[in-house]
Amino acid sequence: MKQKPSVTLGGRAVSWITKGKLLATSLFCLIVAAPGVASAASSGVPTVDIATTCRESQKAIVSIFGPDTQQTLGNCLKQENEAREQIVKNWLDFPAGGRQRCINTTGYMPSYVEWLTCLEMEQQVLELRKRSNPAATNPATTDGRGKR
Repeated sequence: MKQKPSVTLGGRAVSWITKGKLLATSLFCLIVAAPGVASAASSGVPTVDIATTCRESQKAIVSIFGPDTQQTLGNCLKQENEAREQIVKNWLDFPAGGRQRCINTTGYMPSYVEWLTCLEMEQQVLELRKRSNPAATNPATTDGRGKR
C-alpha cells in the first residue's frame, strides 16, 4: 500500500496553487455558513421573525402585569411592521455608523421598533453636532469616540 506524502501548510512543500485553493475553499465556507455576518449598513434592512419577538414580549408583559393587559400580539405585530416600513423608507437617510450600531440581529430579541428608535436618535445626534459646529468636516461619531 502506497503512503500519501504529508503536507505542512507553513513549509515550502505546499505550492501557491494549493494555498490558493485552500483560501478559496475557506472563503466559500465562510460565505455559505455565515450569511448573516455581512454588515447591516451594506446589505439593507435585515428581515427578522417579529412574531417570535412579539410572542416573547407578550409572555413577559403578562407575567409582570397579569392577563388583563392591553398589549396584544396583533398590536405588537402592527407596530413592528410599521417600524420596519419606516426603516426601509428612510434607510439611506440614516447615518451609516448608526445603521451599523443600531441594527443587531443576534445580541437580543430583534425589534424594528427598537432599531427605529436607535436610528432616529443617531440621526438627531448627528444633526445637533452639525448645528453646533457647522465648520466640522469630520463630525464625531455618536458612540462618543470622536475628536474633542
